[in-house]
Amino acid sequence: MDQPREDKSDDSNHSGDLAITQSSRVSQLLAANLSPMADSEILKLSLSLNSVISTTSSFSLRFQNACSRPHLQLLNQIGAGLQGAVFEQVGKPLAMKKETPGNEMLRSNLCHEYILHCNASAAFEKYRLINSQVHVPKPFQLISREGNSAFWNEILPKIPQPHRMRGDLVMMERILPLPKVVRTALISEIYAPEQNLDSTEIEALLNHPANKHCLARIYLGKTNGSIDHRTPLRNFPLYLETMEQTGIETLPLASAMGKAYAILHWGAAINGDDVEFVLGTSIRDAQGLEDGPYSQHRAVQMYLLDFGQCEAVDLTHDPDVVYQAFKGAMVTGDNQHFIPHVTRSPALFATFRQGYLEAGNLILSQKRLKNKFNMEDFMREYVEYTEDFL
Repeated sequence: MDQPREDKSDDSNHSGDLAITQSSRVSQLLAANLSPMADSEILKLSLSLNSVISTTSSFSLRFQNACSRPHLQLLNQIGAGLQGAVFEQVGKPLAMKKETPGNEMLRSNLCHEYILHCNASAAFEKYRLINSQVHVPKPFQLISREGNSAFWNEILPKIPQPHRMRGDLVMMERILPLPKVVRTALISEIYAPEQNLDSTEIEALLNHPANKHCLARIYLGKTNGSIDHRTPLRNFPLYLETMEQTGIETLPLASAMGKAYAILHWGAAINGDDVEFVLGTSIRDAQGLEDGPYSQHRAVQMYLLDFGQCEAVDLTHDPDVVYQAFKGAMVTGDNQHFIPHVTRSPALFATFRQGYLEAGNLILSQKRLKNKFNMEDFMREYVEYTEDFL
């Protein structure tokens, strides 16, 4: 449904320019307004690493209004997972992951995840020069369900009623959603043709509260899959076939993802079981561009998140034990949806592999572990393992 459309203002609607950062510089598109563009072109331009989209955002308006007004700082649910629910707090640049009662008894409890999340965040910060393309949301604080009476007395009345009970809670950096102009293109280009939706149904999907918290999962390892319009946009499956048909550059995504797995493995010593890679946005400085009081420049970035199912790996163990821990996790859970497939996408996997080798070798050199572990050997074992396991 590649049709130009009228631009309308909303939660994070487009108001002006799109700038693309390439080779550490920002270049203005000659066509400053996205609204006349076809949906596929919008997706191609905006769902690329380091794209910068200028929006007029009601998020910015709500944030500024609530900053000095505690009664407006309500918690709105923006996500959910196996461990619990994720909330934004209006007026604060953070997210809160609140554990479902009873989950604290499981191995994959929120306290366990918080420790691994901190380790991952520290490793990605330490090796930022190796991979500046993938971001781990910063974990700020773990607040226990026990004690902390002042915090719970303040926060519980602001939480939606179904979640208004104590549970361990982690405060972390907020990943902002993809702006409305991108969500509109996703629905019009991908949902509408498959579901035969009319304009009224498209508008209803766009305005559904759950669909305003849109992050796109980068499924480089899954060619295609079913997309139902009843599925919210919170975790939109961006399949490889869709990316290729739309012209989204996948090689930079594969390289960045390969480096990210290497940092997670050899920098943070975490197996990466069931982690997720998504495209979201962060607020970017205005780059000298003039906008209205509630305009924002939102940088599209790749994020690595969800460490609840992960396990720490002891790098003092023998190489075969360590290799098994890493490659075993890489072929389980949703990892194979994210990692390019060895035989179905050989060029894409080669790029992923090269990114992994480059980052892994640099980290092992810094840690003086190159005499113990060999990246070529590990990747060769991983390829053999995928052939046997999958």
